[in-house]
Order: sequence, then structure tokens, then C-alpha cells
Amino acid sequence: MFDDDFIWGGGAPSVSIEGAGLRSDWFRWERRAGVAPSDTGNDFRSRTIEDFQLLVEHGLRHVRLTLEWARVEPFAGQIDHQELEVLEQRLATAKDAGLAVWATLHHGSLPGWFAEDTDGFCTTGGPSIHWSRHVDRMAELFDEYVTTWIPIDDPIGWAIRGYFLGSRPPGVQSLEKVQGAVEGVIDATFEAQRLLASGATPVVGSFALPTLHAVDDAAMAQRSMWDDVIWQSWSRAIREGVLEWPWRSAVDRPELADTFDAIGVGIAAPYGVTASGSLEAWPQHDRRDAEGRTPRPDELLDTLARISELVDGRDLVVMGLGAITEDDGWREQLFEAWLDQIAQAVAEGLPIRGTFIEPLIDGYDIGAGLHLDTGVFTRSREPKPSFGWIAAQQ
Repeated sequence: MFDDDFIWGGGAPSVSIEGAGLRSDWFRWERRAGVAPSDTGNDFRSRTIEDFQLLVEHGLRHVRLTLEWARVEPFAGQIDHQELEVLEQRLATAKDAGLAVWATLHHGSLPGWFAEDTDGFCTTGGPSIHWSRHVDRMAELFDEYVTTWIPIDDPIGWAIRGYFLGSRPPGVQSLEKVQGAVEGVIDATFEAQRLLASGATPVVGSFALPTLHAVDDAAMAQRSMWDDVIWQSWSRAIREGVLEWPWRSAVDRPELADTFDAIGVGIAAPYGVTASGSLEAWPQHDRRDAEGRTPRPDELLDTLARISELVDGRDLVVMGLGAITEDDGWREQLFEAWLDQIAQAVAEGLPIRGTFIEPLIDGYDIGAGLHLDTGVFTRSREPKPSFGWIAAQQ
């Protein structure tokens, strides 16, 4: 169903594959909130060469890696040069293995000193100088190894989960806080794009795009508000150079227009929106994964068509193809349905350039801890039946 140029890749957040850095906000939160510890994830740090060979042997020629800020700069202004050496060796090993590296600068966790001891991404004064320095540092040191940069994975989803749903660090549930976090993290995303775009390596913006459903007629206004936040805000900035939030007037930002070389579309379970503006799993009675979400693969084609229109037909890459469940038979069914939707999108002329399976190898997940299968390969690095749906397309 896919031509030879179609990208097949895999990866997972750093927390999933190597555990939370000891100075990260995630490590602090594990102990504060009493959630399952991430420990060493799936031991990627000690099995890096083996895992890169695993991808290549199974036809996955692209890998997503997080350049984990909390490990690089555990204290403000204090760089861990040994960690920089680990990252350089990791990236060089991937390149030598024939893998194209998609490097992500923020995927879930942040340095504790940045996220909790300062305003972090929630500042109203523009992107933090600490973040800008980190972006510049990573680009200067590692651009030669990187095929594609991703500044922040799912920035708005990060803000919603951390500051509204309370399901990720720092575990806050506040409408006021999430508004500031959304504004700040989008500013940081565009700032990183600006800095990275000064080089020759492509920069991809990665956004999870859940469909939104009003639970009843009284919730229609709130559903529209969340749609503006999750779908319209950043895409209008790219399309028109205008940034607008439901709680703030539109501002001309011409420098944001025509940014990003492609858009990563994250697989995201839908939300039901209530009249009070709260977000919940939707549909309410469908099967849920280990994190309490309801995968709906039948919505992917419409999602891809809509976002393609909103970003003026830019190239799209499907991110996060995976399911957090111990039932690999269900995962097989979801993959079959997702791949069918992607194939239909390609057949209809949508510019879908590839997809990433995430998580690839069983590792840590906030809803599953370390004791639930989450990937398409086991911890012993054996393929599961669900991976057959990927292998059959290559």
C-alpha cells in the first residue's frame, strides 16, 4: 500500500526507554505523586547498539531520540559533559547503523530546576533564555548527526496533561495555569523552530490532534473553545502569521508564518468536552487502554485531511502509532485499522510521508508502569504478532 520512499520509524520518550533523569521534574513527580517509578525504562542505555540493530533488521530506518535536557543540564548552567559524550556516541552509533535520527528536544520531562524552580514554559515574558541556550547548544553539537529536528513533542498536549488534567508533571489542575502553559510552550516551540531553521536540517512541528466531541448541546461552546486551542491556534500562526487564543486577542506574528518543513500528526484518542469545559475519555463506554483513553482509528483519515487543509498542504508524518495495552490482539486490530486509514489518505493524495511506531519496545508508561506490555517488541527484543501489520507494508 506504500511506496519505497515511505518513512517507517520507531521510538519512544526518554522516560519510557531509559527512565527519568534524577534531576528531572518527572523524577520529582514520581516520588511526590506516588506513581510507578520509571527506573531504567527498558534498559536502552545499556542496549543501545542492540536496539538500533533491531530497527534496521526489521526495516525501520528512522528512529526518534530525545536529547534529554534534564540529563544534559541537571542544574542551571551546569552541563554534564559525560552525558554529552553519551549522546554523541548514541547519535554516531545510530548514523553508523544506517538510521536517520529524528531528534526531539523536549518529550515529556524537563529539568526540575527549569520546570519547577523557575516559570519554565509558563512564562508570559516570551521564551526562556535557558530554553534558547539549550536549543542552540544541541544544534551546535549534534546537527551533523540529525536528519530532522523536532523541538517539542505535542506541546499543547503537554500543557493540558500537566496543568489541566493533572496526569503529568507537575500534576496541576487549573484553567488559569493551563492557559499560561499553552501560550508559553507554543512560544517556546516557535522559538526553537527559529533557532534550528538557521541550519540546513529540516524542522518538524509535532502536534497530537484529538477529535473533540461535545457530550451534550450545552457543551458546544466549550468544545469550540478547546478546538481553537488544540487545532486552530498554532495552525493559523503557520498559515497566516496571526496568533490568537480564546482568552486573548489576536496578535500579528508574521515571523511565525510558513514555519516548519513538515507537521507530525500525533495519534490521539478523542476527548469528550463537558459544559464546564472539562475533558474526559470519549466515547464514554468504548474500550479503553491502560491510560484510560479510547483509541478511535476510524477518525484518523478525517484528522489527516483536516490538518492538511489547515497547514496549506504541508508534508505530514504520523507520529505515535501504538496502543498502551497488554492485549496484543487488540493492538493488531488497531494497527490494521490505522494503516488502512493512512493508506486511504495516501490514495486520496494527502502528503503523508511516513509513520513512527511508538512505543517500539516494551518499556515504562505512566498508566502501566513497568509491568505491562506497551510496544510491538518485547523486553527481550522479540517481535509481537502486532508488528506483522507493519512488516507486511514494507
